[in-house]
Amino acid sequence: MKHVKMITIDQLKPGMFIVGMDQPWYRTPFLLHRRFIRDAKEIALLRQYGITELKIDPSKGLDVDSVTPGARSSTPSLQETDIDTQPRDPAKPADGETPPEPALETARNSAQQSPPHMQQESSSPSHRQATHAARLVDNATSPTSTDEVLLPPSSAKTNTTQPSPTSHVRNQDVAAEETYREVTCSMDRMFEALEMGIVPRLDSVRMVVTNVVSRVLDDSTSMLSLLSLQKMKRFDRTLASHALDVCTLALIVGHAYGVTGEELDTLGAGALLHDIGYIRLPRNLYRRSHDLSEQEHATMQQHPVLGLAVLRDVQEDREVVLRIVAEHHECGNGNGFPRKLKGDSISLLAQLVGLTDIYDGMVSRRGGHPGMLPHDAIKKLFRLGDTGKYEKDLIQSMIGSLGVYPIGSLILMNTGEQAVVVGINGTQRLKPVVKIITGPQGGSYPTPIRVDLGAQTAETSQRTITKVLDPLQERVNVAMFLDGVHDEAA
Repeated sequence: MKHVKMITIDQLKPGMFIVGMDQPWYRTPFLLHRRFIRDAKEIALLRQYGITELKIDPSKGLDVDSVTPGARSSTPSLQETDIDTQPRDPAKPADGETPPEPALETARNSAQQSPPHMQQESSSPSHRQATHAARLVDNATSPTSTDEVLLPPSSAKTNTTQPSPTSHVRNQDVAAEETYREVTCSMDRMFEALEMGIVPRLDSVRMVVTNVVSRVLDDSTSMLSLLSLQKMKRFDRTLASHALDVCTLALIVGHAYGVTGEELDTLGAGALLHDIGYIRLPRNLYRRSHDLSEQEHATMQQHPVLGLAVLRDVQEDREVVLRIVAEHHECGNGNGFPRKLKGDSISLLAQLVGLTDIYDGMVSRRGGHPGMLPHDAIKKLFRLGDTGKYEKDLIQSMIGSLGVYPIGSLILMNTGEQAVVVGINGTQRLKPVVKIITGPQGGSYPTPIRVDLGAQTAETSQRTITKVLDPLQERVNVAMFLDGVHDEAA
């Protein structure tokens, strides 16, 4: 590493890429010491933890003599954020770093015609409802903002030509994949540290959430596509992967519902930590592939209480996060656990996390067994709204965010063609973006045809969805059509 330079904390400026510090990772607010410095607040945080000397790599960021104001974006780099942990015992440092069904018609119509909160009978909608309605209008009338691919300055290339839609999609996918990979690494390390008794600091968890929030706000479709792809590739889920998936889903649904700003960050932090209590339980309970016995079920239901105990060992003001951890399995009808709370006594953010937690559990593999088809999971969630288990407006926001036909669904068209859902139509949830992969006679197209079912005109063939198919029964590897396959549009 011939480019590496040793500098003092006084020389550190936003835009530099650090590769080392004079303190071990467990005594700093970051798990990894390779990161971009985005603002003065991060430098102040380093000072707070006693860091006086650092190593920087000018080939990946700014040099000591080339710092200029505003040189860096305020958005965190994908490589820069990791989770911090706080040892309980400082003397023991840790080592290493279908055709439309009647049951869904109401939800589909509401998803297509108006925001969930505007279905309420109240004549005075809340601020969150107003925010939600305004966002839907903005999304429907404004073009998607150009995605910022978060790369170091040295990696940036000047391009004077107008980027093609395909290259833009590719950039979005690459950025989402980088975010997912980096945050997954952080989550794996956090849960490894937790098993050794090292509890995360909330401020460092929020830094990880910031990266996910940034990517979700930039391009939720790429993140949903990546989540679907990763689930197909995994033989089994881990606590870390489940935490990240629930966090991403909760942020997407929460944003659609009207959660913004600091509250969105808090939602993400609570989602990342919601199942932290499982580290105090036997592993076979989480990775179970069999029905639980009555005793095992009672033991498993203690994980919210155990999670609360783990986090309360850290003296920080995180009451909202604690409520998410403690209440994410409570249900509006009082049939949840551990306290059987009802209605408004349950934190809204906890309900959001609980809803996405249930969905992720439905569609994830567990013990090597395949998960439920996403479309079937959406139908089941809709029916849960009728039982009062979850608020209907939350479920409608989730259906609006994930689509009636979620990304990764294999579908049959009225033309006899098979297609894979690869995108959500922001204004017409019954008409997603698809890749047509086979012809009417069953033969595969050499190049999948990308079609926005919501953008078809009277002059073009009117493809519609008639049925949801099971990829296992059809022997279709859906993952290959989500994994960087950029093809021609129809």
